[in-house]
Amino acid sequence: MGIEYREGAVDVDQLAALRARCDFSPRALDDLRQHVLGARWVVSAWDGDELVGLARAMSDGVSTAYVSSVMVDARWRRRGVGREIMRRLMSDRSPGLRWVLHARDAAKDFYRALGFVDAPNMMWCGRDT
Repeated sequence: MGIEYREGAVDVDQLAALRARCDFSPRALDDLRQHVLGARWVVSAWDGDELVGLARAMSDGVSTAYVSSVMVDARWRRRGVGREIMRRLMSDRSPGLRWVLHARDAAKDFYRALGFVDAPNMMWCGRDT
């Protein structure tokens, strides 16, 4: 059976389980629900009834889109699932959008292969500062 890709909300219990399998920090279910509801676009990957991949983006839909929560279950990595999730997330959107993200060092080559470049002029405030 192949991977099925979907757009839109996902079950937060499934999302919590995927986050745990992908070594993302745990979040309260209410926080995960808000992560999904607050995103403009959510693309997920499914192996039958199991959520195995996800990416979301917050955006004004015109100038900027911030990609977050990109994750793929280890059993499905290096099989094109992450690449397809990102392709679907970024396809058929406003051609003027600038896509931005914060990448872990281990994931930078993956994003570079998708066309992302380092942006040394980025700044942040709040969590992790």
